[in-house]
Amino acid sequence: MTDDNINLSTEEPEKGTEKKQRSAITLLFDILLTGTAGWKRLRRTRLTPEQTAAGCFYPILALAAVCRFADWFYLPEFELAVTLVKAASLFASFFFSYFTTQVLCKWLFPADAKAKTETPYFKLLVQYALASLALFWIPAELLPVVEPIAVFLPIWTVFIITKGIRFLRLPENHSNRCMVTLVITTMASPYFFIWLCEKIF
Repeated sequence: MTDDNINLSTEEPEKGTEKKQRSAITLLFDILLTGTAGWKRLRRTRLTPEQTAAGCFYPILALAAVCRFADWFYLPEFELAVTLVKAASLFASFFFSYFTTQVLCKWLFPADAKAKTETPYFKLLVQYALASLALFWIPAELLPVVEPIAVFLPIWTVFIITKGIRFLRLPENHSNRCMVTLVITTMASPYFFIWLCEKIF
C-alpha cells in the first residue's frame, strides 16, 4: 500500500458498514464538525473525486447559486436576468476554482511534492475545502443581516485544510509551505473569479 492510497486501513470495510452509511455530503459535515476524524472517515470510505463531486461538491455549489435568488425578498429593484447571471457566475467561480487550485499548487509546490497534487486525495481535499466555502456563502445570501458574522466563517475552511493536509503525506521539510500555498489558492480563487465575473458582466 502506498502513501497516496485513499484508504488508511489495511482491512476491508465490512459489508453494510461505514462505506454504505456515509454519503459524500454527510462526510462534509463530519469534516466540518470533527476535523481530523472526519478526514479519516473520508479516506476509509474510498470515495473517488468523481463520486464526491456528484454527491457533494456540485450540489453545494448549485444550492449556493440558487440562494442568490433570495434577493427577490430583500431588493425592491430585483431583476431576474441579473440574478441569473450572478447565480451562474457563483457556480462557475467555484467550479473553475477547483481546477485552478490544482494547477496553481502543482506549479507552486516544491519539486518533491508536486506529484501529490495529482493524487485522488488531493482532489478530495480541494473539493471539500471549496464546498465548505460555498456552504458558508449561503447564510449571507439568505439572511443579509448575518453577513457581518458570516464573513468570518471561511476561517473554518482554513482550519479543516490544516487538519486534512496531514493525510497528503507531504515531505516534512515542505509541509508548512505546501499548506500555506493550498490555503491561499483555495481561499483566493473563488473570490478572484467572482470579482472577474462582476467586471465582465
